[in-house]
Amino acid sequence: MRVLPVRWQRAVDALFHTQGDRSAALRAAGYEGTPASLNTMAWRIFSDDRVRAAVKEECMRRIDISEPELYSTAMGILRDTSEKAADRLRAVGMVWDRSNPVMSRHKIEVEHHLTAPEIELQHYRALQKLGAPRDAFLARFGPNGLPRVEALVAADEAKRLQVEGDVIAADYEEVTVAPAPPSRPNNLVPVGTVPTGTVDEALE
Repeated sequence: MRVLPVRWQRAVDALFHTQGDRSAALRAAGYEGTPASLNTMAWRIFSDDRVRAAVKEECMRRIDISEPELYSTAMGILRDTSEKAADRLRAVGMVWDRSNPVMSRHKIEVEHHLTAPEIELQHYRALQKLGAPRDAFLARFGPNGLPRVEALVAADEAKRLQVEGDVIAADYEEVTVAPAPPSRPNNLVPVGTVPTGTVDEALE
């Protein structure tokens, strides 16, 4: 999650407050644009493998911290004598099955291990956010390593801009054009007008 650009982190967090609406999540993260451009950008950003991993990581974290609330709700139903017997028995079964499972459980842990370049990017952005002087960057990455990390940062920023694309917000208004009057054929002349080169002229 922390390896993502700041606005992408905000978009991932906002996704859980917009009921999964990706375009609305981008608006909440500070992106602007027409609905069509935001829809396209949302598809690009949330298709990125790093963003997908961050969404899964955040989802597991939210499920973990909601377990006390789930337990409290189940125990509340179980202990409330005014609840239906079927609901209380279901709550008992939920608590019992999870504390004493009949079948073996498979525990799946999702971990995202940062690579060395990702860690360096994260440290570089942290120093930037703190407004650290260049000496701090040299002390962290060394005089030979700093140019390499700066190249990684530039490449990552270029990738972010490519994914986000160019968003052009423009104001527009509908203009109603009045229909043009019907055109008169060139070979017609007003009534009472004798065109030149007629038979009358030839007879004179």
